[in-house]
Amino acid sequence: MERHAYSINFWATPSKAAKDGTIPINATIRLNGLRATFTTGRKVLLADWDNVKQRVKGTSEQAKLINVYLFKFKTKIAKLELELLQRGYIITADLLRDAYFNNVESIQTKTLIQVFEDHLQGLEKIIGNGISKSTYYCYTHSFRLVKEYIKKQYNREDMFLLELNYSFIDNFNTFLKTDHNQKINTTVKHLKCLKRVTNIAIANKFLLFDPFLNYKLERETVEKAFLTEDELRRIINKDFAMPRLGRVRDIFIFSCFTGLSYGDVKTLDESHFVHDEEGRIWIKKNRIKTGVLSRIPLLPIPKLILEKYKGGLKLLPVIDISSTDAYLKEIADLCGINKRVSFHTARFTFATTVTLTNRISLEVVSKMMGHTNTRMTSHYAKIIDNYIGEEMDKLDSKNWE
Repeated sequence: MERHAYSINFWATPSKAAKDGTIPINATIRLNGLRATFTTGRKVLLADWDNVKQRVKGTSEQAKLINVYLFKFKTKIAKLELELLQRGYIITADLLRDAYFNNVESIQTKTLIQVFEDHLQGLEKIIGNGISKSTYYCYTHSFRLVKEYIKKQYNREDMFLLELNYSFIDNFNTFLKTDHNQKINTTVKHLKCLKRVTNIAIANKFLLFDPFLNYKLERETVEKAFLTEDELRRIINKDFAMPRLGRVRDIFIFSCFTGLSYGDVKTLDESHFVHDEEGRIWIKKNRIKTGVLSRIPLLPIPKLILEKYKGGLKLLPVIDISSTDAYLKEIADLCGINKRVSFHTARFTFATTVTLTNRISLEVVSKMMGHTNTRMTSHYAKIIDNYIGEEMDKLDSKNWE
């Protein structure tokens, strides 16, 4: 931290004399050949101003008050310079002037936790109308982890925004991997939540540089599981001795043939079913996660599942997601499926085995899945080998001569 040699000069302006004969006292900060000039907000009679000593002449009460004010003025500038240096600023004459008038946002001591809390409050207000509960939960989880990290790493409850730098981000990443044993994609998820908060701080000028600059957030490519046609048939045709497994199987299969996520199946009700002029039944529902409309013609299997549970307390007997995924693991084992099956596997299965491998176009699948573009759909559409082989066979049989 290097302090700078600057000077502060006070001077009066005779040309700006008011009707009562008083003239304004101005200040000029000089630093590295540059200067910033502004008024101190005080006035004095021209005859009472000592231009050499840069103070008011005499010992009257008014003279004493103005001279004390000018002394405190210099003292405040010195304190502001020190604070700006501690926060990493390069000191200029204009910066010292702006700091004096409280026009440097960081001097208002905005902290990371303050901005994060404000962001969470804003997110909470739009749950179900722009973001899902799961997205909000992800941010609250990241918030708790950031607080825990600050406490452990710095033995503090909070950090000033300008204290954030590359090392803060990198050490937080290490903390997530070591203290919480998180995998790469999970740490990236929490780092992206933190980056969103720092971007908000930058947009509001609470933070003047990006601590994520040159820090790469790269997810690890993970092949998501989906069920082949044979595996899907095995689960459909399996008789389960335990009713709980049968119910979870039915909800899972319903999702495999509609592409609905867990949250969308759970919140499905009669109002989401629409009959068209051709006699088709459609599910038309805004996705919980994004609010984008999904438009899905109902196939025979999900129709049968709905009929099976007709008259129950709920449209479908959906239970909590953790129990659902635990039961799906049992179902996969009982059906001889050596894959990590979760409820989200159903959405991948819909995109691959049920639709794309049956020649449903990517554009149509995108609309049914409630995606805003086909790029999002291609994330799910892991085309299976048989489909690729069949398409390549067409080229093999084509006469290129």
